[in-house]
Amino acid sequence: MAQTPGRSCPNCGGPIAAGQRFCTNCGTVLEAPPPSQYGGMQQQNYPPAQQPPPYAQQQPAPYAQPPQQPPPYMQPPQQKQSPIAEAFGALGLLFLLRRSGLRGYVPRRKSSGCCGCLVLLVILLVVLGLPGYFAFRTKIPALQNTINSISSGKTGGILATPPLASPTTTHLNETVNFAGVDITILNVQQASSFSDDNNSSTNKLVRLNLQEKAGSAVGSFLYSDVMRLVLPDKTTIVPSSEQSDIRPDQGTTRTNWIDFTVPANTKIDQLTLLLGTDKEAQMSFPLSSGANLSAYQLKTASPNTTMQYAGLTWTVTSVTLAWNYNGQQADKGMRYVVAQFRIDNPTSQQFISGFPEEYMRLKAGDATSAPAGNTTLPLTVPANSSGATGVVAFQVPEGVTSYTLILLGKPNLSPPISQSTTNLQVA
Repeated sequence: MAQTPGRSCPNCGGPIAAGQRFCTNCGTVLEAPPPSQYGGMQQQNYPPAQQPPPYAQQQPAPYAQPPQQPPPYMQPPQQKQSPIAEAFGALGLLFLLRRSGLRGYVPRRKSSGCCGCLVLLVILLVVLGLPGYFAFRTKIPALQNTINSISSGKTGGILATPPLASPTTTHLNETVNFAGVDITILNVQQASSFSDDNNSSTNKLVRLNLQEKAGSAVGSFLYSDVMRLVLPDKTTIVPSSEQSDIRPDQGTTRTNWIDFTVPANTKIDQLTLLLGTDKEAQMSFPLSSGANLSAYQLKTASPNTTMQYAGLTWTVTSVTLAWNYNGQQADKGMRYVVAQFRIDNPTSQQFISGFPEEYMRLKAGDATSAPAGNTTLPLTVPANSSGATGVVAFQVPEGVTSYTLILLGKPNLSPPISQSTTNLQVA
């Protein structure tokens, strides 16, 4: 191609051929040729490129390109925005709007952990899609831990759950014996929830904090069966949760708590605790300081009354009125009378008494009862002996405190045994 005299590259001074758009020596973009048949259109000036790539074919004419649009090789490369950065950017923008003073544009609401996590989840799903979201969780566990911390209220941020309010506490320190277990109600607490027993309803929880001491013989029971809370309208409520539902083992001591769900407006001193099933002698007392529980305590008398029976001397050393005996709660409407005996045999013959159920009775009002539960009287009393002891228990109607002990006669024996009686009373 012939070169045009006098025309050279403005950058390096190299010769330029007619119609040449680039300097073949340094690659500088040259000015467009003079206007031709296209109506005098002016050539667009472009900034110089650093180093254009080689071309395998002729580039389109400048006037065929959109106005003020540099060629593709002149445009700076665009960086693709990271989806994660977009997600955090959107979340940050939302946070700034919510925390900014533009309250007329973005109303502020009370934040919640659930709402914040939901917003983040929606952003991740929109930006990344479901597969990308799960890959995001897999590759960035630290972010997931942060989300979990926010939702559980451990970060102290705007989404943290407020701490539990202190419960209302009423101190009692009252003790009753139920089925062989001394149950001491240390105190009663009321709160919306406790750290070890969350309450998701709008009601409140009433917690009984207990100290339990089991005797040598205890009955088998569950607190969910034998414990009820009575509301002012006489509605009974079963336990909603327990630290330990089953009674303690014999001879052991432990602490325990029992929770009940009650209406939110309930006051502790309006509640009554009920112990025992509807088939047992139930113990009912108010949950208020200074409650009188004397009706549930043991009542004991020491009559030391002496009887002569079959040539032996029978002495009733004590009589106890109780709600339970040998770990067994009395039946509904009944109480236990437990008589302690001492037997002396001054004769030269061994006495074979047999089982107390065969020859002992206790009369209480209009009811006469045979021994109930285990007895510890010896079946035989050696000749010329003294000091044999044992107890016999009877169930009698509640409210009766005067009794008659009867040792039945045995006229068919040789020699026959006459009946003997003595009166007993427990104040």
